[in-house]
Amino acid sequence: MGKASSAKKIKRVQQAGVSRAPGQRRNLAYPALIAAIIVVGLVLVFFARDSRQATASVAPTSRDHWHAAFGIDICGEFQGNVSDAGPDRLGIHTHKDGLIHIHPFGAGASGQNATFGKFASQTGLVLGNGTFTLPGGKTYKNGDKCGKDEGRVALYVWPPQASDKTDPRIVTSNLADVRFTEDGQIFVLAFAPKDAKPKLPPSVPALENPNDTEPPQQGSVNGSIPASTPATSAPAGASTPTTAKPAG
Repeated sequence: MGKASSAKKIKRVQQAGVSRAPGQRRNLAYPALIAAIIVVGLVLVFFARDSRQATASVAPTSRDHWHAAFGIDICGEFQGNVSDAGPDRLGIHTHKDGLIHIHPFGAGASGQNATFGKFASQTGLVLGNGTFTLPGGKTYKNGDKCGKDEGRVALYVWPPQASDKTDPRIVTSNLADVRFTEDGQIFVLAFAPKDAKPKLPPSVPALENPNDTEPPQQGSVNGSIPASTPATSAPAGASTPTTAKPAG
């Protein structure tokens, strides 16, 4: 029974593993599905890598350090310079000097991702469709009155070294998507009558010699509280510890 029985068992197992009848074609749907998934995965990886490489090669890159002048014009009056609303995690910020400092830390703020919307978020400006809200909470929108006239929200963009005679590009929609494309650009976020002649912001001269000293990353939202308190300061009425002199 030994060899004959074992041979029969092996034959039964082999027959059990054959699911198709003689002459029936093998089902190729499952292997084809697996192959398709692999191909699609490889294509997606290729395009993702190509996209990252393209973004890394489009200025501004992490090797660039650009500056742009910026101001907010409300009915012909420039407002105070905005400041960072928190730590800069992308590489687009301000020093409350009327300049936008653009030196991307990575892909999140470089190339096609170096947008005015990133700067707006960094400073607490809220951009909408025909509207914007200042960090202090005041909102301006198309159709509101600007004096006796109807106001309009617009972003004016000048090229580097523009003068008062240079006509800006006027953007009235998708303000957040406007890109920083070269060093020395000039931006004005305005709420003004449609026919008002836009003015260059007061910070334009600062482009000649920008201050790149990093601002404090702690303290109040507007940077009014310094990042660190000197060790010699103490609350009023508090005793100041003394240092014992060494013996001898």
